[in-house]
Amino acid sequence: MKTNKLLLIGFFSLIFFIGCSPEDEIKNPKLASYKLYEDFVSNSVNGQAINLAGWTNFAEAGTIKWQQGIYYSDKYAKFSGFQPVVNLRELSNIGWLISPAINMDTYENEKLAFDVAQAYVSSSANSIELLVSSNFDGTNVLTATWQSISFTKPPLNFDTNFDFFSSGLIDLSSYEGNIHLAFKVKSSGTNFSLDGTYEIDNVRIVDKK
Repeated sequence: MKTNKLLLIGFFSLIFFIGCSPEDEIKNPKLASYKLYEDFVSNSVNGQAINLAGWTNFAEAGTIKWQQGIYYSDKYAKFSGFQPVVNLRELSNIGWLISPAINMDTYENEKLAFDVAQAYVSSSANSIELLVSSNFDGTNVLTATWQSISFTKPPLNFDTNFDFFSSGLIDLSSYEGNIHLAFKVKSSGTNFSLDGTYEIDNVRIVDKK
């Protein structure tokens, strides 16, 4: 029996170890302080354009902007080019949601993570990008220099529509000075294969001294 108990303890210890992901560290404020944390709970109306202090919500093409999403008590940011009324459909919709300035000189080893979901995205032409700029002035989005950063995207699978997945830990430690992060979505109001939805939540950056 003692051997069996030891085996069980070892088994559950292994499960616990496997279950721990790099994101666990970024979720725990005891291990690191948040440089940025946004869970999009400030807006209270589903479908209302995101309007948060320091954030820029910009429509590059079309009129659709990032909106507040609410599902039961969960709140998040969402962008969809779907327009059910024919005479309101636009050829293209490109929306930017840009973070406040983030000072990267205070600490080192900064890591970014966020949760991301998709729904009814059936074409790779419908996309979400993560971008970073060191010269965005807070107003002129298209004249700033933006660098694309890779992250783990949600699977384009009908069975996982609206399910949030982790972006993985994204290393930002090479950046200096003030930076802005941007979430950019491209979609269409006329092509149903480009009318999918993207959602983000729990955007956070941690640092360690």
